[in-house]
Amino acid sequence: MIFPWKQNRRKQGIATRPRSGSIEERYQPSRISAKSLRRAISSGEMWPAFQPIVDLQSGAIVGFEILARWTHPVLGAVPPAEFIPVAEQCGLIGDLTEEVLRKACACAIKWEGSFVLAVNLSPVQFDDPELSNRILRTVRSSGFPVNRLHIEITESALLEDDPRVHATIASLKASGMGLALDDFGTGFSSLTQLHAFPFNKLKIDMSFVRSMTVDSGSRKIIASVIGLGQSLGMTVVAEGVETEEQAILLRRMGCDLGQGWLFGKAENALETSKLIGNRLLGEFTKRAAPAQLFQRVHQLDALYTAAPIGLCLLDTDLIHRSVNPRFSAMFGLSPDDMLGKTVGSFMPVQEAARVSNDLLRVLNGETVIIEEYRPVGSDKIFFVINQRVDDDDGVPIGISVSAVDVTGHKAVETRLSQTEDHQRWSIDLSPNIPWASDAAGAVNFMGPTPDSSKIDVKARIDDWMERMHPDDRLRVRLEWLGWIPSGKPFETIFRMRLGDDGFHWMLSRAKPHHGPDGTISKWYGVITEVAAQQSLREQVLRLKNVGTLLQQHSHDVAPIRAHDNNIQSIKSSGETVHYSQPSDGLSRSHYLSMLMRMFEGAPIAMSITTSDTKTSRYVKVNSAYLKMTGRSWEEIGGKTLLAAGSAIDNPARNRRHQLLLEQGYYELEEVDIVRGDGTTIPTLISAQRTTINGTSFDLEIIVDVSERMRQQREAENALKVSARTDALSGLPNRAYFDEQLPHRIERARRLQSVLAIAYVDLNGFKEINDTSGHPVGDEVLRVISSRLRSEFISHFIARVGGDEFALLIETDRARAIGLQQMVETRINNIFKSISLNGRTLRPGAAVGVTILNGRDDAYSLVKRADDYMYTAKSTRQRIAFVYDGNQKFEGNEEIVSGAA
Repeated sequence: MIFPWKQNRRKQGIATRPRSGSIEERYQPSRISAKSLRRAISSGEMWPAFQPIVDLQSGAIVGFEILARWTHPVLGAVPPAEFIPVAEQCGLIGDLTEEVLRKACACAIKWEGSFVLAVNLSPVQFDDPELSNRILRTVRSSGFPVNRLHIEITESALLEDDPRVHATIASLKASGMGLALDDFGTGFSSLTQLHAFPFNKLKIDMSFVRSMTVDSGSRKIIASVIGLGQSLGMTVVAEGVETEEQAILLRRMGCDLGQGWLFGKAENALETSKLIGNRLLGEFTKRAAPAQLFQRVHQLDALYTAAPIGLCLLDTDLIHRSVNPRFSAMFGLSPDDMLGKTVGSFMPVQEAARVSNDLLRVLNGETVIIEEYRPVGSDKIFFVINQRVDDDDGVPIGISVSAVDVTGHKAVETRLSQTEDHQRWSIDLSPNIPWASDAAGAVNFMGPTPDSSKIDVKARIDDWMERMHPDDRLRVRLEWLGWIPSGKPFETIFRMRLGDDGFHWMLSRAKPHHGPDGTISKWYGVITEVAAQQSLREQVLRLKNVGTLLQQHSHDVAPIRAHDNNIQSIKSSGETVHYSQPSDGLSRSHYLSMLMRMFEGAPIAMSITTSDTKTSRYVKVNSAYLKMTGRSWEEIGGKTLLAAGSAIDNPARNRRHQLLLEQGYYELEEVDIVRGDGTTIPTLISAQRTTINGTSFDLEIIVDVSERMRQQREAENALKVSARTDALSGLPNRAYFDEQLPHRIERARRLQSVLAIAYVDLNGFKEINDTSGHPVGDEVLRVISSRLRSEFISHFIARVGGDEFALLIETDRARAIGLQQMVETRINNIFKSISLNGRTLRPGAAVGVTILNGRDDAYSLVKRADDYMYTAKSTRQRIAFVYDGNQKFEGNEEIVSGAA
C-alpha cells in the first residue's frame, strides 16, 4: 500500500536531493506524464550524477552520492523535484533507481580508488518485498563491489513499524551493503529505533548546516548529533556544506565526513573521472570513539595540572576559575589560594591595579603580551600571554593566561650582551675581529667595534671600513674580489686604526663554507693584529735556537759524550755552520748544564728524535712535552714515532720527514696529538734537523693551541648565529631565510608535504615612524615579531627587510584544507592594536600567501608570494590578504588612533 502523505515528503528517493542555490528547490507543476517517464527510462535519457563525499580531516574524497538526472530531448533538463513524484505515483521509482544505479556502477568500476557509492531510496520502495534482491542483482551485474555500496534511508521510512521494512533493511545489511540514516533530525524517529537498526552512517540534514554559523541552536544540535552518532559507532556525515567557515566548525566538532558545494557539485561521469584524477582519494578509516565526557574532563585536568608552563583561566569578573600549580607557584601560592579570588587578594594594591587594567584590555579584545614579567618579591622572569576566550557566538567568557619561565633565557641574553661588550673593549688588548661575507664576497657581518654606538651590523661594517687606512681600502677590496673565484683560503695584511694610537698592521684571513651541493655558500673570516702573530713567531724561533744548542751538547746523545772535543759543525737548514768554544768564560760543563735546565724547564713542549724516517725514535723530551701528551718517558722512550701508543701517530708524519730531508726544517704545521687518555688536542709543530758527527737528529717544538681553537670555534659559532639573526627582532634574517628555503623545499617534496610561504609587509609603518619616532617604530617591530613567534610557534619566521617578514609554513595535506583560514585568523591576531607611550597604534599588513607546486624553485616561489603581497598592498586596506590569487581584506581603518 502506498500512503498518500509519503508522496509529498521533501525526501522522496534517489534523485530528490536538491542542492543549495538550485532551482530544484522550487516546486514546479509537472510537465511530464507516466508515459514519457517510462519512455525516458527505457531509452536511456536518465543518467547518474556524482556528488563527492569527503573526509573533513584529510580532504580526501571517500565516496560519491548518486543523484538521478533527466535530459529531455525537447524540454532539456527536467528537475528531479518534477519527475520523482511522478515516478513514485505511477510505480516507476524502482525502475528508475535500477537504471541510474546500473549506469553509476558501470562507470565507477572503471575508476581508481576504494571509494563508496551512496544511493538514496524512496520510502515508497520499501513496499516492494523484492527491493533488496533487485538492488543486489543490479550491482552484481556491473561488477562493482557490493560492500562499497551504501543505502541511504530517510527517517520517514522508519515511521511505520512495518515488518517488511525491517526485513528489507536486514536483507540489505546481510548482503554486505552499508546503511545510512539520511536527514537525521527532520523526521519523527525515536532514539530507540535509531539504536535498533544496523546503521553505519548518520547524515545531518543540510538545514542545520546552513544555519550553524549564525544560529547557536543549530550548532548545538549538530554537536549533539555528532556525539550521538559516534557514541553508537556510526560515521557522521554533514550535508549541504557550502563555506569554509562551516567546514572549519564541523572539523572542530569532530564531524567525520562532509558533502556539499564546497567540495563539489553533482557532475556527470566524465567530469567526475577528471575530478578523481586531480583530487586526493582515500578510504575513510573510522576514528576511535571519543572518550566519555567525564573521562575527557579528567584527561584535560591531568594535562592542565602537569603542563610545563603556568596556566590559569579567569571569568569575565576577573575571578580565577582554574589555576595549575606552576602558575600559582609564580606568586609563592597554591592553586587553592587563588581559586575564586581576584588578583587584589594576593598582589600589592598598585601591582593589582596594573594587572587588572591589562586584563580589562584583554576583555576588550586585545591580546596583551608581557615579555618580562617579574612577580613582586620574586627573582624569576616570565613571558606572559593574556588572551580572551570566546564561545562559539563570539561572546567573551573569560581570559586565558599562559606564563613561561624565561629566567635562564634572559640570563643567557645578558651574558651574550656582556660578552659582546667584553669583545668590544678587549680590541685594544688583543684584536680578534670576526667577519663574514656571502658567496660573491659582499661583507654582511663584522664583530663589535670600539664605538659602542655602532649596534646594527651595517653600522659596524661601515665603522670598520672607515678605520682602514685610505691607501689600503681599494687594494684589499680588489685582492679580495679577485681571490673569490679560486675558492681557496684567503689572507692579506693592511693598516687599521683601533684606537687613538695610530694605525696597526692587521692580518685578515678567511675560509670558504660549502653548502650541501658542494658549492661555496659563504665565507667566514677573522682579523688579528700582525704584531701579536709576530710575537708568537719570534718566541718559537728563540726556542728553536735553544733547541739547536741543546742538540750540540745533550749528554743523552752517545756521540756527544764520546767525542766531546770533536764537535766541529752543525748542519742547519741544509747548510753547515761552525760552532766554537763559548768565549764568555763559562766552562763547558756549566754551559751544558744551563742548556739542559733551559730545555727541561721550557714552557713549550720539545722533543729530540732520531731522523730515520719510518724508524725514528724518541731520544729526549722535556716535561712540557710529557704533560701535553699525558704520557710518561717509560711509555714512549725508545719507541718509534709510528708505533702504537706513540704520542704523534698520524698519517702526516712521513710528509714532515720528507720536508726535513729536503729542506732541513718545517714551520708551524697543524698537527693533532693523541694524549694517553685517547683524547686529541690540536697543536702547531715546528721542527729542524741537525747533524752531529754524521748522526742526524730532529728537534720538534710543539705549541698547544686547543684553547685558541676552542675560542675560535666559539667565535665562529657566535659569528654564525649573529650572521643569521636580525638584531632588532631576534628573528632569522634574510641571509638565513635564503639559506633555509631550498632545504625546506627539498624536504617538502621528499615527504610529500605542503609548503606555503607568506610574505608580510606592514602598512602605514612609515607614518608610525614619522609621527611617533623611530624608537616607537622599533618597538612596534619587536611586538609584531613577538606575536609572529607566538602565533606561528612551530614554523620558520624571518625578518627579510625593514618592515617585511616571511613565513615558511609546513603542514600535511589534511591540514592544508584549512590553511587559508588558519593564516588569516593568526594574521588578524598579530595585527591587533598596540599600546605604547599612551597611544594606541593599529599597524596593518599586506599579506601574500602561496603554496609550493611541482614547477617551483626558490626564486619562483618567493616571487609569486611577493607579487601577491604587492597585490594586497595595492588595495590600500589596513589588513589585506591574497591567498594564491584570491583577495580578502578588512575595512579601511585609521593606522593611529587617539590616546589610550
